[in-house]
Amino acid sequence: MKSRILSISAIIVGLLFISNHHLGYSFGDDLFRWAGIPPWTQQGVYGFHLPVIAGLILLMVGIPWVSRMYRPRYPKIMGRVLIGCVAWIVLFPLVSEHVMYLVKYNASGISSVSYSKKGSNCDYRTKNETILADCQIHIYSYGNESQVAVRPLNLEIGGKMVEFERKVVAVRPRDKTKVSETFEGSVVQPDSPMSMSGGAREPGIELTVDGRSKVIE
Repeated sequence: MKSRILSISAIIVGLLFISNHHLGYSFGDDLFRWAGIPPWTQQGVYGFHLPVIAGLILLMVGIPWVSRMYRPRYPKIMGRVLIGCVAWIVLFPLVSEHVMYLVKYNASGISSVSYSKKGSNCDYRTKNETILADCQIHIYSYGNESQVAVRPLNLEIGGKMVEFERKVVAVRPRDKTKVSETFEGSVVQPDSPMSMSGGAREPGIELTVDGRSKVIE
């Protein structure tokens, strides 16, 4: 019985580590950050993705383990487990989204909103020595909130830190809203004019509701 529980648990935890939910990252990312370990070996989303590596190792251990134990009774167990894992990965984003709507249906405050990196982006440019970020971002309001303050996270350019303004935007309660806004940035202790252009997929965003903030890097 203990072996069965351990083998099935290895598969479930492995799937949670590698499956992205509706916000565009995995439960493994959250767990690593909670433990104080960066999910990626290099800053940002570069290098090796540690939760995926850990998840694949758990699956490589758990799937053969379960198959060996149940094959005498279910000869086709390996194929069924693999199909089940693929179905989990495909359906997990949809399931996780609806679970959040259900759990936080009447919620309000910062805990009832979140930001989806999936499909979000910011384009940076300068105009008359002002730094602008043209962003298209996706925000979830799982509960009652109809507006939230948003700003892109600070950006370092040539050793200088650019701080972006915060803007209050309208969102649809219990729905996903695509927000298109231009945010103005300023350089901390500027010593010369700056010129820049470029963009970022899945940018870091800060959300604020009623004075409480949440940062999604």
